[in-house]
Amino acid sequence: MTDATNRPRTLDATPEGGTTGSYGYDQLVAAGYFEDPASDTVTYAPGRDVRYRFSVEGSVRIAYFEFRMADVSRETPKEITRELKRSTRLQYFWFVDPETGRVRVFRASRGNFQFVYDPEIHTGATADRKREKLERVSEDINALFDCTDVVGRFYRELWDHRSALADALTTESGHTLGGRRELLSAQRIIDLLILLYFLVESGVVVPVNDSGEMVPERTDRVFDTLVREHDDFWTLLRTVFFDRSNSRSVDGVEFTGSDRLHVPHLGGGLFRSEDLVATDGTIISEDEKLVVEGFDWEALVGEFNEYNWLLDGLGGRAENEADTVGTLTPEVLGYVYEKFVVSVSEVGDDVRLGDLDAARRTELLSEGNGEVGAYYTGEEITDFKARRALWEGLLEKIDEDLREGSAPEELNSGGLYRPGKRRSEAVESNQSDGFDALYEECEASPDVLDYLDSKLRELRVCDPAVGSGSFALAVANTLCEWRSMCRPDADEHVLRRQIVAQNVFGVDIMEGATEICELRLWLWLISAIPVATTEGAPVAERDGVPPLPDVTFNVRTGNSLVGFAETAAAIGQQAPGTSTVGDRLRQYGSDVRDYRGATAPDEATKRELERRRCELKADLDERYARTQRDSSDDSLTIADRVDDAGAAQESLAAAPRSSPTLSVEIPNGIPEPIGEYLESRGFTTYEYKARLESPTLDGRSVQRIFGRLRRQFSSPDDWTVLVERGYAGRDFREEELDACHWPLEFPVVFTENDGFDVVISNPPYGASVTSEEEPLLKSETNYECQGTNDSCEWFYERALDLARERGVVSYIVSKSIAFYSSWSDIRERLLKETEFKHVFDVGLGFAGVNLESVALITTLGGDGRQSVPTVHRSSDLRSAASNRPVHLGRVDQEYMMDSETIIFRPVTGAQSDVLERLLAHERRLGDVMSTEDTTRQLYIPDGEKRGLDDGDDHYVNRNSWVQEFYLEDVWHRDLGDYRDSVDDYAVPRVMLKVLRGTRLRAWIDPDGEVVGTEKLVNVPLRESSPEEIAFVYAALNHPCTSCYLQKAVFSETTETARVMDGQYSKAIPVPEASPSVETGVAHLAWTLTLARQLDRDSPRDLADEADTLQVGLDAVLGALYLGTHSERIDRWCATAGTEGVETERVRELFGDFYTERFATRAGNPERYWDEIETVVNATAETVARWNTEPISNSSAMEVVRGIL
Repeated sequence: MTDATNRPRTLDATPEGGTTGSYGYDQLVAAGYFEDPASDTVTYAPGRDVRYRFSVEGSVRIAYFEFRMADVSRETPKEITRELKRSTRLQYFWFVDPETGRVRVFRASRGNFQFVYDPEIHTGATADRKREKLERVSEDINALFDCTDVVGRFYRELWDHRSALADALTTESGHTLGGRRELLSAQRIIDLLILLYFLVESGVVVPVNDSGEMVPERTDRVFDTLVREHDDFWTLLRTVFFDRSNSRSVDGVEFTGSDRLHVPHLGGGLFRSEDLVATDGTIISEDEKLVVEGFDWEALVGEFNEYNWLLDGLGGRAENEADTVGTLTPEVLGYVYEKFVVSVSEVGDDVRLGDLDAARRTELLSEGNGEVGAYYTGEEITDFKARRALWEGLLEKIDEDLREGSAPEELNSGGLYRPGKRRSEAVESNQSDGFDALYEECEASPDVLDYLDSKLRELRVCDPAVGSGSFALAVANTLCEWRSMCRPDADEHVLRRQIVAQNVFGVDIMEGATEICELRLWLWLISAIPVATTEGAPVAERDGVPPLPDVTFNVRTGNSLVGFAETAAAIGQQAPGTSTVGDRLRQYGSDVRDYRGATAPDEATKRELERRRCELKADLDERYARTQRDSSDDSLTIADRVDDAGAAQESLAAAPRSSPTLSVEIPNGIPEPIGEYLESRGFTTYEYKARLESPTLDGRSVQRIFGRLRRQFSSPDDWTVLVERGYAGRDFREEELDACHWPLEFPVVFTENDGFDVVISNPPYGASVTSEEEPLLKSETNYECQGTNDSCEWFYERALDLARERGVVSYIVSKSIAFYSSWSDIRERLLKETEFKHVFDVGLGFAGVNLESVALITTLGGDGRQSVPTVHRSSDLRSAASNRPVHLGRVDQEYMMDSETIIFRPVTGAQSDVLERLLAHERRLGDVMSTEDTTRQLYIPDGEKRGLDDGDDHYVNRNSWVQEFYLEDVWHRDLGDYRDSVDDYAVPRVMLKVLRGTRLRAWIDPDGEVVGTEKLVNVPLRESSPEEIAFVYAALNHPCTSCYLQKAVFSETTETARVMDGQYSKAIPVPEASPSVETGVAHLAWTLTLARQLDRDSPRDLADEADTLQVGLDAVLGALYLGTHSERIDRWCATAGTEGVETERVRELFGDFYTERFATRAGNPERYWDEIETVVNATAETVARWNTEPISNSSAMEVVRGIL
């Protein structure tokens, strides 16, 4: 490395071409990253310039630098990147040393990241991994920063250490914590160790000598020394975080010899000892009573030392000092934590990991986290959702000011990016957003930039299932990027501090999750603090490290689904002149705001605020319990299992306003003596259960009941005593359901902002619900949407309550929400109550989850029929590792509202014209049907099907038997055991095949003579004439019908979720037709069906005639659907039944043949073949004279065929 005095003043880093091997400029050009390249020069340090190549026109904004690293200082690439990040909007910075082949890449969007490949250092498997990532750059440049491999490795290694640490935990008093608490405590200890590692790596914590001069060392060496010098490492961690980091006077921790470890005052809320609850309810101080015995700290630290720790891509040491096993970043820790969630959810307080055998431990290791429905969201998804949701939130604030006339004059409503209105490929691509578009127009206006910065500071964003903080960090990074664009000279640490304190909020039911989220937010903040570690410099003279903000006010632990979500509901009504909960809540919020704005907030004030919060929560818990009633205004009930008389009495008295019930359950049946005894005490007895309504028993009487049961039964497992009662305030305490009362947890947001501007999340789906939660969540008074009984649906409804008026909801959910009838409740609310802005088909975007997902960004209020959301999809719908959004186009929400589905494929201009014509038909299949809903048909288990006897019932057993205008086969079986179902299904109707390809297929059963398999959708038409049934039958087989379904219901493809509900056939347009046209279409449909069936059943070749009839029928229906050629259609249909066999005879022939062929066991349909052939030939001759080309070859029908 050259001496600083010999460094070139101007560094020409433009590429020479062909000199950098496989990973230089030529590779990037071939990948399409340098469209319309240009060159520029920037001053990156005093007296130092660099000339470089860049491109902002391709799919990424990238700069390229090529020079000998030996000619510059090691920090030069970082210095260049920092300056260009500050002064430009470039995203990627690619450095290549043509002499050594060293590649170093920085990414400055979505946080700071770096990638390094050095052939002289990286060898073996490490080199292979890095070269593999470089090869993938041509497909996705972000492959360089893929951390999947290191996540898997670190997860497996940390699993054993964490479980060993949990097993090593004990207490000075001998109290037992329980398996789950031990795991959480072990995780917290490891969190503190990880935080200390990052603090040393960043230089915040640094060794100093006895003169107070800094003596920095490599982080791994510092920790080797700490492990060697401290036998009790847990005591060291407690000293660092619970003492020194909270002290403004004492900053030293013993290191080695006369040296000590300098720990500055950090504050921040995480560095406080917690109170732990033992299994017997005893409160134990984490700092004073928790003990670690026999744990191998050296092994854990040794594992840590094998990795390169990188707090920020533009800080810390480069990945070139050792051939490490991987790089650990805060993002990696987020992934690892989400994989650990399952262990906490699976292990109860009565089980320790150490008690499990090896097989069960391995099972937990690989099981995933489906029990709690938590899955980590990749950065491509979080970035897309965060940017677009934040823009919509910002746009609403700008629009409000524009309406009031308080926005800068340079801004105008028409000039702001709005999905579907002011569209451009650049804005709707994955590398740009609405803020980018606005910045390009207004970057020269300081007034506009100051205004935008002030609006960004006002945004309040929440993730109600925050987990380890993936969305919180995505939001924070985006806000920091945008605010830095508005204030390029601002201190980044100051911006980050404001964002952490004012903009980002979250809740999670998992205590460990919120701590990881807080930790990541602190690390994100710390990474922006410039810390000097010059050897020999006095530590007292370096710039002080600013104390961290207390983010415990932003990130809360609690049950997001249980508790008050609105201020009005929480405060209720009280008599005038009394001190109301509302007054206390408003004052509490005001005091929280003052505390957080204080220059040096003190611990005593924090404790007082926490005391008041606990009092308010207790009051709100009681209020919430009193509001828990069902739609009949009866109290919702909870069942307490009680083990003794004391617990029973306590439970009976818990909810005095409700009428409790005391129950005794005996799984093997109530013995006669016990039954007589309980009846004598007022119980009503049944075979397995006895109930006593509104008991008035005193404690002694309850004790006698327990005594009698214990004398009767040898095992306590033989009987159970339950108290069924209304909810009480105690049920919502922290140790129970832990209700989250949102106006209490975030008082400033709800008193000053009336809710969040943006609610963004990957809510848990399929999560297990406890028996205590279930009555609350399944109550329609709490949640209107009850179609799926899935946690995701309730989280979505909760988001609609948490967002303020015109707020934004940005969720990623199961793709089932788009079309399944079980999701219709929440889908209906979204379509009616929100405007869709963006739809992102993520596909199989989550590792280990065989379930497709879709991301939706909507705003509350407005007119959805005017909204035109953009449509994106992942670059690889089948891969969890390739979630780069690819812009496809747009789709009108009006089409979604018509079909009552969510469309996630675009509709082009020509397709839109066709859909508009189809939607113009007011008559839908649901209007024609004789029942409210379609149904599936007869379900018979396969085993029973094989045992069915021959009989006179006619059964379409296979879905595939239904073909276009003919039926392959029918069974004749004895379905006597299913008679009621047969009678219900076998009515005049049309049967539909559930779509799996690109076309819908229908079959006609005009008199209800056959029954279909459960995979066929039943469309009853009891009140319809034979002509109308045949007309509907023909219409459902027409390409326009399949076109409508493909675009408006099935979104062209649904990958793994391809089985659709028949419910969505109700919205299919059915053209209105005059009686003569309806009769003509019926005539053609009957004749075509006879032709297709006879062509298949007999040796007679009627294929040409059938094709002619098909063309004619399609032309007539095509004209009806598209609203064209009405006079021609009238004329054709009038001749269909007059120029050959009369329509009435065709109808009779069709019915007779149908009955004989399909509804008569051992029938003789051959006797109709000759007449059928005559009818087919005559009608085909008539149709052959029609000029169908203007309809069949029209541009609209070309669009229809293109879709299919």
